[in-house]
Amino acid sequence: MAVNADDLLEIQHLGQRYADGVMQRDAQIWGDTWATDGEWHLAPGMDPVKGREELKTFWTGVMQGYPWVLHWVQPGMIEVSGDTATARFYVQENIKDAQDAGFRVAGVYNDELVRENGEWKFAVRRFSVLYRGPVDMTGDWMGYPSA
Repeated sequence: MAVNADDLLEIQHLGQRYADGVMQRDAQIWGDTWATDGEWHLAPGMDPVKGREELKTFWTGVMQGYPWVLHWVQPGMIEVSGDTATARFYVQENIKDAQDAGFRVAGVYNDELVRENGEWKFAVRRFSVLYRGPVDMTGDWMGYPSA
């Protein structure tokens, strides 16, 4: 079956918009990557957060505890079937929390996507941590530049 390159690019761009929302600390950009009834499985034993508006509220609260987050994403495999898809995105984050403790998280998202109103959105994101630990983060933090 032929793969539609436009779908692959749009899904890769979706992952980049998600990262852009994190880097800018912008709940609207971040939230718009989710399907209306999207769900986020963030950690083992934690109930998933469901619904775009609930996700944005939850994410905004969580981000208050992490004033400095650098979030990089690398697309893995993407498989498209009509108006649904699966994808794997690898992420790395350098984080300083509200207590000024720095650490690195590397992980993988295993995703289910849906085309909603003509645009690809995350329907389900399942995050798994691959590494969480120290990183020397003693440099200067400049913050995201204003436009």
